[in-house]
Amino acid sequence: MMIKGFSVYRRNFGHWDVSSREHGRLFRLRGGPSQWDVIDEREGKGQNSSLISFKDQAAAMAFICAELMHELLTVEGQPPHVMEAWNINWTSEYDPLGPQQ
Repeated sequence: MMIKGFSVYRRNFGHWDVSSREHGRLFRLRGGPSQWDVIDEREGKGQNSSLISFKDQAAAMAFICAELMHELLTVEGQPPHVMEAWNINWTSEYDPLGPQQ
């Protein structure tokens, strides 16, 4: 789900929140130099959200923005590009470099 608008708030040093009017707090960003943790609080995540760590605050914010600004667009009159399912199933079962489950 693409969020129509979101804001970034600094609560304290190393303590940031990303929120929207319609959905409340979406992400928490916590940390400091070389350790920034992103906690996803979007609807449906809640207590099941896992912590994602980044070495750089800018990388953490890039991840959050990519999650919130993703758009699936097709151009009228153009055929869509289709990708094989195996090509996006990036797990250690299919790729030794994939995430461990």
